[in-house]
Amino acid sequence: MKKSIIYLAIFAGALFFASCSDDDDAMVDGTPIATCEDGVMNGDETGIDCGGSFCEPCGEGMTVLGRRTDLFVTNNENGNISRYSVTGDSLVTLMTTTTAAEGIYYDATTDVLFQASRSALQLEAFADVSTLMDGDAVASSYSSAADLESPRELAVNGTSFVVADNGSNIFFVYENTGSGFTLMNTVEVPFPVWGITFKGDDLYAVVDTTGDLAVYYDFLSNANSAILRPSKRVTIEGIVRTHGITYDGTDDVMVLTDIGDATDANTDGGFHVISEFSSKFDALSDGELLPIGMQVRVAGSSTLMGNPIDVAYDSETDAVYVSEIGNGKVLGFTSIGSGGDVSPSFNKDLAMASSIYFSSDETDGNTGDSSDARATRLYATSTANGDVSIYDGSGMLTKTVATGSDATEGIYYDAFNDAIIQASRSGLALEFYGSFSAVTDLANIAADFSGSAELASPREIAVFGNKVVVSSNSENKFYVYEYNGSSFSLLNTFDAGFNTWGITFMGNSLLAVVDNTSDLAVYDNFLTAFSADGAITPTKRITVDGIVRTHGIDYSEADDVLVMTDIGDATDANTDGAFQVTQDFAAKLEAVDNGGTLALSDQTRVAGSLTEMGNPIDVAYDHKTKTVFVAEIGNGKVLAFSDALNASGNIAPAVSNDLTSAASIYLYNN
Repeated sequence: MKKSIIYLAIFAGALFFASCSDDDDAMVDGTPIATCEDGVMNGDETGIDCGGSFCEPCGEGMTVLGRRTDLFVTNNENGNISRYSVTGDSLVTLMTTTTAAEGIYYDATTDVLFQASRSALQLEAFADVSTLMDGDAVASSYSSAADLESPRELAVNGTSFVVADNGSNIFFVYENTGSGFTLMNTVEVPFPVWGITFKGDDLYAVVDTTGDLAVYYDFLSNANSAILRPSKRVTIEGIVRTHGITYDGTDDVMVLTDIGDATDANTDGGFHVISEFSSKFDALSDGELLPIGMQVRVAGSSTLMGNPIDVAYDSETDAVYVSEIGNGKVLGFTSIGSGGDVSPSFNKDLAMASSIYFSSDETDGNTGDSSDARATRLYATSTANGDVSIYDGSGMLTKTVATGSDATEGIYYDAFNDAIIQASRSGLALEFYGSFSAVTDLANIAADFSGSAELASPREIAVFGNKVVVSSNSENKFYVYEYNGSSFSLLNTFDAGFNTWGITFMGNSLLAVVDNTSDLAVYDNFLTAFSADGAITPTKRITVDGIVRTHGIDYSEADDVLVMTDIGDATDANTDGAFQVTQDFAAKLEAVDNGGTLALSDQTRVAGSLTEMGNPIDVAYDHKTKTVFVAEIGNGKVLAFSDALNASGNIAPAVSNDLTSAASIYLYNN
């Protein structure tokens, strides 16, 4: 059905409603009963005054006029379920025995409504919902055991029901038998949970207290009663703290809410609409940033959003519906355009509104497809020449490309622009090479554009969104650039006050090795915390026990793993190299005070003659296969160590590739 027809029909219906008053409703003993001639859906009609138990079946024209658009909303005030008909402008309130609920889903094919009860700590199923009248007291037809601790959102895939429970940050996975729920797994999640939604068989989960989004590919196939790390975790730029999430496969749209500052529950909320979501999200490597320019943000005083806890989407009208718990509202936005301070077109009061679910005949079941765009590629530079060597996920060389640089260190692959960004040590500038995937093996290419030749001795680069940080170690500085696909602009030059080398982002924090030592410097909110050129001070500087002299560094958001290299004695470039792995790094870093030491007992170390490491200058970690890749400049190698989370001691690499003067490596891992 075309949207334009629906709009016209709804508009016509709205004019009809305006001519009717509440006095038109039939009354029995002061109680409204279902009617079929007043233009109001006050019974179980499936269209406006047609269908259901009492009214004549809907004709073709009436079906268009009375499109079923049900918003089911839970609340934490009294546990009742509110069913709004958006096109019929009606409300049916179902009185439940639950006193607080969050997480809701409606199956129109069976006419069963499901919710997660926060008071009874269980899943509940309510049958024959379309036949229920306003004010009806309803009891659950069946329910799960009281397994839950603090249920928030609910996501459904077939007969599998997943509850995000933020009491202990667990996904409860149930099988719905049609007459009961069987608990299949309790999946421990390594971050604070809240909103969840399925996209095909992939489960997307917001990372509460952050603006991050995590995905679990083929979730139900991998769900087990243990800690499950996400397949990928990225940052959604512009969101302070996310809660609600929904995905629509028809429009390929993802919507996330932003509650802003948790101390402000009334004024600073918003939501982000990400169109063409699949291609944008799939392009991101683990730990990267989805730029605000690829999204539409709705926020401001006119929106009436302070704490938008959940969200729903109607692909027929491109409407976004929000449950606003802070101001006690159910809001709808139909003229979003380019976003901004948009007033809601649908505004209903509902104290402590929590979860929301949109259901219509046109949109039910449109969860879209699972992602199949998953690639792993390792990019390596050399200080002997400007070649870029590309390896597959197993560490096998696939092609080598000669660039305009004569010596290179620092490399990154930008999937949005299909471009290589590298720091040329010969040209002393950043270089951008576009359309890189189409370049053939042994080709010689020129840079599309370069930055100014202002770098003294570039080593590593770290990229977050469209910002590039270069560590220049002869002058102990960080250069911060912005790029737009056609140029690099220098934003800031910061004096680190120590010998710089390897750098990597951990969310929006910059992690930097302190060359000539075993220290690690941490700069929280690096890109926003510093605005004036000159000396900067790290948020925290710690010593990493076991390392003699560090160079390379990499952090995985998905696995929360930090890997650092140890070149040992600089006079021995061939035999005394190593790398050290720290699992659950975020918590361990938080536990170490500024100036403290990360104990070797909290890490694992790989070193010895069999490793082929003498001067491991850079490192990359593959969270999919738990493989550590090393650029070994002393012995001229690119090495791969499998089962890296369990590896320690003097072990041989699984893969050993010759690469003269191997320098920087970057793992693209989407």
